Amino acid sequence: MAKRRNQLDGLLGPLESEVMETVWRLGETTVRDVHADLAQTRDLAYTTIMTTMARLAAKGLLERDTSGLAHRYRPTVSRDEYARSTVTSVVDWLVDSFPEPAISYFVKVVNDGAEPAGSMGSLREKVDKLRAQED
Repeated sequence: MAKRRNQLDGLLGPLESEVMETVWRLGETTVRDVHADLAQTRDLAYTTIMTTMARLAAKGLLERDTSGLAHRYRPTVSRDEYARSTVTSVVDWLVDSFPEPAISYFVKVVNDGAEPAGSMGSLREKVDKLRAQED
């Protein structure tokens, strides 16, 4: 993925997110295909999709193949890889910028036990082990 200017540059806007979701679903695709897919639910200009996909390529999220008549795009990362990278970037930025409130929030979430099935349970176990090592 292309180097970011700062930690929050990895976040996508609403249209960028829709375009990426479409590309992830379609796989290697063209602007025309993405436009046709999104036009089923939104009134968007072809050029808007073209510009958005060019920006996503500039951000390193799409790779553009210009060898054919129609440029073809494919994702450079999976949806899961992007989600993990974004979460890591945001959490790192929060901890670096606001260490006390960020850590306090994480501890609160772990202690409250309000979690999706299994996801926070393993985190809670790791925190408990770290706490035991400190004692």
